[in-house]
Amino acid sequence: MPDPKPPARTLLANAGWIVTPDPPGPDQALYTLREIVADAVLIEDERIAWVGRERAFSGEYGERIDLGGRGVTPGLIDFHAHPVFAATREAEFDLRTKGASYAEIAAGGGGILNSVKRVADTSLDGIVEFSRPNLDRALAAGTTTLEAKSGYGLDTANELKLLRAIRRLDETHPLDLVPTFLGAHEFPAKYRDNHDGYIELLIEEMIPAVVEQELAGACDIFCETGVYSVDEARRVLTAAKDAGMEVKVHADQLSPLGGAKLAVELDALSADHIEFIDRETVDLLAGGRTVAGLLPVAAHFLRMTEDPPVRDLIEAGAACALATDFNPGSAMSESMPIALHLAAIRFRVSAEEALWMATAGSARALRLDDRGAIAPGLLADLVVWDAATPEILPYHFAVNLAQLVIKRGRIAARGGRPMG
Repeated sequence: MPDPKPPARTLLANAGWIVTPDPPGPDQALYTLREIVADAVLIEDERIAWVGRERAFSGEYGERIDLGGRGVTPGLIDFHAHPVFAATREAEFDLRTKGASYAEIAAGGGGILNSVKRVADTSLDGIVEFSRPNLDRALAAGTTTLEAKSGYGLDTANELKLLRAIRRLDETHPLDLVPTFLGAHEFPAKYRDNHDGYIELLIEEMIPAVVEQELAGACDIFCETGVYSVDEARRVLTAAKDAGMEVKVHADQLSPLGGAKLAVELDALSADHIEFIDRETVDLLAGGRTVAGLLPVAAHFLRMTEDPPVRDLIEAGAACALATDFNPGSAMSESMPIALHLAAIRFRVSAEEALWMATAGSARALRLDDRGAIAPGLLADLVVWDAATPEILPYHFAVNLAQLVIKRGRIAARGGRPMG
């Protein structure tokens, strides 16, 4: 990255509280945060070197940063997002407020295919510059790792263009972007009556190109009534796995189609949305590695009346993760704190449960074992909150309480503004 390296050793001192999930690993407790008896964190290069009481620290450091009694959590991880696109769709939002349905908007040229057209008409440089402020806003609100899906290309050239834009942003922005190939986001207009033709294009051309050029490590699909059937999704995702990719599924958002069961069958990273899953699926998720992905911002945006059975998932022992689903059509918010708030309101989860989902749970959903907690050896991805207790974070909503965002050991945002 072009930014200068952080001081070799930095001491964050005078914290009012520090809470964290257990470190990643097979024995990590679900939905539990520990308040560390500490007021200081030592950062060495990009990683956490020590956590404890400042008065007990006898080593050396190059810089001391006084946190002024503020609280510290791990950096938030947004495991499901579509942050790279070429235009917003506020006109469709306005139509929806006036009563238009998703189907009516799509029939008029809106929806995903609207974004597809705008991406096709925009250069790679234009997409990068349009999308960079999205990342700035996510970072300033406490996100330190952000998944970034393609899916607004729907042909080989434009899907690869989006993934190259994601790569360039990852190389030039403090956020860690985790790229995901979502060529199966919808069927392009020319393949509306020829699903097999587009699926063959995905399997025979797009997935091999993504893998050969190392543009994404995972493949996602929108498995839903009117889009990809379970059998169609199995074909695409099996081909992706055979090519060496991880897989994930947009599942059971609008109907009980069975996408989440497919996700467990294929050992997917996550099954996301899952508003319409049954008890059998809850038990399947609890018995496997596939994480249950919760996206309350999209549910709020679309005025969904159905919510995932979150309490059943928690009680069954399934790992849940929390994300924004940030996208221009159905979840126009980069804010993980807003996701925390809506999770508390819609799903009736506690602040502790929501914070676990937004850190450790989301790390699991991306199978990242170097972040999502505060412990020696993990990445120094931290947020310093202007909050007296952790419970304030989902409670005091629609304001930015992230005073400092520290990414890989350096201050990346301060007072709601990205640095540099």
